[in-house]
Amino acid sequence: MTATATRLAARRRRIESLRRGERSPGEHILVVGMDIAGSWQRSRICVPESCSAAPLDENDADWTTSAYGQAIASCVDELETAALESGMVAAISDADSRLLWTGCSRSMRTRAERVHFVPGGRWDERSVGTNALALALRYRRPASVFSAEHFMPSVQDWVCYAAPVRDSVSGEVLGVVDLSTIWNRHSSLALHAVERFAQRLSQALLDVSEAPVLRLRMLGTPQALLRGRVLPLSPRQLEILCLLALYPEGMDLERLHAAIYGDRPVGAATLKTEVSQLRERLGGAIGSRPYRLLVNWQADFMDLEQALDAGRIENALACYRGAFLPRTESPLLRAWRDCLESRLSDAIFRIDDPDLLLNHLGQTPEAVDALERLVELLPPDHPGRNLLANTFRDDAR
Repeated sequence: MTATATRLAARRRRIESLRRGERSPGEHILVVGMDIAGSWQRSRICVPESCSAAPLDENDADWTTSAYGQAIASCVDELETAALESGMVAAISDADSRLLWTGCSRSMRTRAERVHFVPGGRWDERSVGTNALALALRYRRPASVFSAEHFMPSVQDWVCYAAPVRDSVSGEVLGVVDLSTIWNRHSSLALHAVERFAQRLSQALLDVSEAPVLRLRMLGTPQALLRGRVLPLSPRQLEILCLLALYPEGMDLERLHAAIYGDRPVGAATLKTEVSQLRERLGGAIGSRPYRLLVNWQADFMDLEQALDAGRIENALACYRGAFLPRTESPLLRAWRDCLESRLSDAIFRIDDPDLLLNHLGQTPEAVDALERLVELLPPDHPGRNLLANTFRDDAR
């Protein structure tokens, strides 16, 4: 047995002893790291011991027609070749951990089919427990899971490497690229390879986007981007874009005026001037009678609302970067913001995962509702509970 094989076998034995409960809980983090140890705790709650394969999604929607799907199609030949030559299985998922495409070497095909590591398989943590694809999506960074670090016994002979695919303009995570093989063929170079493929896919997404996309980033610091460049827009023009995104069927002058100014004594000519300047900066991409957007658009606040509608709280928290248009005086946008914040807070108080709350607080330290919920979840004797409770009381004052 080579030195590498001996080292890998010893590593596997250490992990297996943790799973059998032969080591103290404190050793879990030392041996496998915080991400894996935390994932094990979450997985024990939601994944039955009898689970041996991922659930299969019967949704037969054609993902190849989307820009992401077209980008995947342009990259899979290279990824499949790498999988065949290295004795691996390659996969690309969407943002919900559903596999869209897989390419298998002969040595991994039967293994992959047995556990439903195939198109349609759902590899989120709630379905199959700890795995690299789910961790890459959860933490939005590359991840690897070795052997018995996997929660599901049927894949504990695997080693998996995954990296998130990002929209190069917005930073949104669209899915994951994964490479997997048997545990004793582990190589740290595989993680670098999967990161490279994820970057290639991000670049391909830019290449296949034929039409410009207006990207509205209104959570936190408001800005609008077209062809990757921030547009020099006034706060009022940003408000107009938000309203036209919220009402894609269009708004006439009177309705748009009421939505922005309410009862304030501002003439219609002022609004017409704002719209005219905005149309010029968008290259004519605002229609009239009614006013409406004539360009493909994507808005972070709409992504947040859709995630809340679907009950995908992790996706909702990933979208959130701060309050929606915090300085707007528009009565309609303020009411919409209050409703959105209330819905998000209600969802936060239904979270039972402390790690998810901690991750959200790391991104949004001012999230008092997440802090309060975290205090509720921690046991009374937890050493950090009193500190958090005092912090919450200080924030409340």
